[in-house]
Amino acid sequence: MYLYSNCLGTFVFNQNFKIREQILFSKEESLKNSDLLKQSKILDSEKKFLEKFKNIENLRETKDIKNLQKALYELRNYTKDFYNTNMYITKHKIRESVSYDLLIIQCINSIIEYNKVINLLVKRLREWYSYYFPEIDKNIEDNEAFVKLILKKTKKQLMQELKLKFSMGSDLNKKDTDAVFELANQVDFLIESKHRQELYLEDSMKKTCPNLTEIAGTLIGGKLIALAGSIKKLVLFPASTIQLLGAEKALFRHMRNKRCLPPKYGVLHEHKYIQQAPKKLHGKIARVLSDKISIAVKIDYFKGDFIGDKLRKEIEEKIKEMNK
Repeated sequence: MYLYSNCLGTFVFNQNFKIREQILFSKEESLKNSDLLKQSKILDSEKKFLEKFKNIENLRETKDIKNLQKALYELRNYTKDFYNTNMYITKHKIRESVSYDLLIIQCINSIIEYNKVINLLVKRLREWYSYYFPEIDKNIEDNEAFVKLILKKTKKQLMQELKLKFSMGSDLNKKDTDAVFELANQVDFLIESKHRQELYLEDSMKKTCPNLTEIAGTLIGGKLIALAGSIKKLVLFPASTIQLLGAEKALFRHMRNKRCLPPKYGVLHEHKYIQQAPKKLHGKIARVLSDKISIAVKIDYFKGDFIGDKLRKEIEEKIKEMNK
């Protein structure tokens, strides 16, 4: 007697490999038992037959490939059912594989692309608007503030604020200025859309990895997860790897040519602690940050308590010691 189970059910074969008894699974049972089969565990249906029949051989554990081939050949009439069941299990597994960190990765990548598009279009807008009123371009460096201002105020109002009696800009007709402001409105819409994405990212980061968010911030934390590929992969990285995430090109350039200096940090360069510190301390602060980020992301992944505020204070104390 032989026993064999797959996602369809459990089958008992006689000595001639003809099906003697069988227990077919429902779709829900197939999904549940697929994990047990993957782990090579005995199913409840198998236990029943093992108790009922003596000296029965489980073909899932057999070393005789020929017996297994004979059993599979006897199940050839179940090919269509086997295909449909496997498709059901696969689709269900794909649906379950969508985790919060994947949504975070998509969101942070979306924000990065928003910034690229906005910067490109604002550059075009500034050049176009300078034909109409060039003086405002040099007075406002912030792109978002520039877009908001030209949409909110007229040329005359802006000239009064800048105390200008004459502008070098051309007096364009309404049809020409409408084209400029149409672009400005589109850029403004993209800016508002980006802000909504940032709010969503902040909410998702605080729910998924509060300790990482407390130390690295929303955008840097999201970029670290995106560069790693997932929170699980980020957990497996040592602190030295986390420190260099985002500086892969510089690292490979150093590996090819030792004359090129190795990078000290990647996206961590954007952190406020590094931006506010003297340049000579950037590398040391990046090392401290990566150490604490490594601890924080492990606590978040394994659902530990929130200690982000304690870790942040430890970082600040170490930075104070460096500045002495």
